[in-house]
Amino acid sequence: MHLYEAHLPVSNTEAAQRFYVEIVGLRFAHRDLTRDIVLLWAGTNKRSMLGLWGPNTTLGCAFHKCHIAFDVSLTELLAAGERLNAAGIQTQNFAGGEND
Repeated sequence: MHLYEAHLPVSNTEAAQRFYVEIVGLRFAHRDLTRDIVLLWAGTNKRSMLGLWGPNTTLGCAFHKCHIAFDVSLTELLAAGERLNAAGIQTQNFAGGEND
């Protein structure tokens, strides 16, 4: 089993696209300017997709907290933490405390 697609409401599709491409490492797939939606490839072989929906879209207008999870190796996880820290993004552990 693998993730086919997931969709997230975001307040700014351009900023969210930069984060998910430059920091998380997803690949750009498509941007629909008429609907303020960005689609990104996640994983290999273009099998998984993340949709980012702007605030004036059907999904984006009902903004709420949500999450997605990716299956990564320990090496990839540690590298992601380093990229987040290098970008000045504060991370927390599962208990809500600061990471070392």
